[in-house]
Amino acid sequence: MDYPANMHPRAVTAVYTKSRIPRFVDNPLVEALPPMLDDEGLIDALNDLPAFDVEQRDWPAHERIQMIAELSDCMVTLVRHVQLAWAVDTLMRQGYIGRAPRTASHTKVFQQLYEAQKANLPFSARPKQNATAQLSSSLLGIPGQGKTSSLTRILNLYPQVIYHPELDFFQITWLHIEAPSDGISTKGLALSIIRNIDKLIPDGDYYTRYGKTSYSAETLLNHAARLMHTHCVGMLVTDEIQNLKSAGTGMRRMMSLLVSASNELGVPILFVGTNGGAKVLGLDASPARRSVGHAIPSWSALKASGDIAAPGEWEDFITAIWPFQWVKNETSLTQALSDLMFYYSQGIIDIALKLFSCVQWHCILNGDETITAQVIASVWETEFELVHPLMNAFRSGDAAALERYPDIAPLSFDQLRDNALNRYEGVRSRKGAVRPGHQKFVPTVAATLTAMGIEAELAQEIASSVEEESKVKNLLDGAQAAIEKVKPPKTAKRTKTKDSGKKATILSPDDYRNAISAAGESGTTVFTQLASMGALCDLDALLELD
Repeated sequence: MDYPANMHPRAVTAVYTKSRIPRFVDNPLVEALPPMLDDEGLIDALNDLPAFDVEQRDWPAHERIQMIAELSDCMVTLVRHVQLAWAVDTLMRQGYIGRAPRTASHTKVFQQLYEAQKANLPFSARPKQNATAQLSSSLLGIPGQGKTSSLTRILNLYPQVIYHPELDFFQITWLHIEAPSDGISTKGLALSIIRNIDKLIPDGDYYTRYGKTSYSAETLLNHAARLMHTHCVGMLVTDEIQNLKSAGTGMRRMMSLLVSASNELGVPILFVGTNGGAKVLGLDASPARRSVGHAIPSWSALKASGDIAAPGEWEDFITAIWPFQWVKNETSLTQALSDLMFYYSQGIIDIALKLFSCVQWHCILNGDETITAQVIASVWETEFELVHPLMNAFRSGDAAALERYPDIAPLSFDQLRDNALNRYEGVRSRKGAVRPGHQKFVPTVAATLTAMGIEAELAQEIASSVEEESKVKNLLDGAQAAIEKVKPPKTAKRTKTKDSGKKATILSPDDYRNAISAAGESGTTVFTQLASMGALCDLDALLELD
């Protein structure tokens, strides 16, 4: 069979490796998968660190700032990543047992799906007899720990599409769908599966044929199930599962359908989301049980041992990223700096990477070029104010407070970098890079005076005197000092004596202004003097008037 000319770029042609495990022998779906890596092989395959060389520390500031941004998508392989990779591989291979194409068991499922469609059901009520129990699992944890990005890297160790020439058959090893923020409908779930398969299979045209929104939910789900079975999908990843909380009464039905699909087709499902997803999985006993079939530990914050010499996950992480410093003066990692970074980030990988990057940007832009505890503290206070309440909740262990913060990524790397650039660009544009002693200092100050109408020769003399006095540090201060020198001296104000040129004003006896002068002479109040003049009325009498 010729290799299809329009295959998906991520597709490969099957190369089979004979398996020693009896359950996998002569199963082309399993024997076409790449061999499972050991822990060292996984670390090498998953590690993704910036392309760094110490010579880069001598590069111009703008280039170093760009290099720091590579920390945004780096990955340090930890124990949790190795455990997840093993779980994914086990789920996928176990799910392929009894599903080899062109076999009696494979054909039988098509018959069951046909019968379900005739009964207007998405799947048959009969579970797949040779399905392996508890194929599905869940990957839950706090945001900011790289669950989805790590899982994507692990899934990419497998070619997503494998073409089997002898069978003229396309195998899809995994599908990834995401629940939208407003929940997902039953139709939406089916359409998402159909759309993703259509993108991977050349000339399938599945979405046009089967993705009509006029179809009932049951019909769409039946089409989606048939396509997953046709192409032997190895794993269905359902991400952002916590969003199903907003699906209302359909949430229980949605979970039931996903589990039914796994039962009927033998397709493992990996539920991915924040800790809020535990409530979704726990609504129905069956999804809850199946979601922990292959236990994957919850991805909590990295734990610190407090001793770099006997590292925990945090120390492994911070030790791995700390050498990637693009400031001119390298700072060695000490226990105190490790503890400080952990205190602020609380072991949340996303926050730690952003803080480490932002600190370097500030060190480069302010010219200090050295990472210190003081800089870390200053950057945390000024640039990470939005996450202070969240981090305080982590430090206090306040579960109720943590539930108020469903997401932990308030600032992107680009936003933090732009904030730093804007902060220092403002300083630079105000003070300028031209300082006393620079060849442009005197001419620039003189040009400012000339523009104000000062003769060129005098402007040059004043600018030179400002530079010689060595009292200013930058161009702006120099220009202000020069302007002060050409301002005319202030004239002293004349003070007039109280009676110089002043004629006494003669007032009539009933003039109310007489009360003011009389009060000053007698030491009484103006009110008293007005009363003695009969200028005040009787308020009580006034109130008695009709």
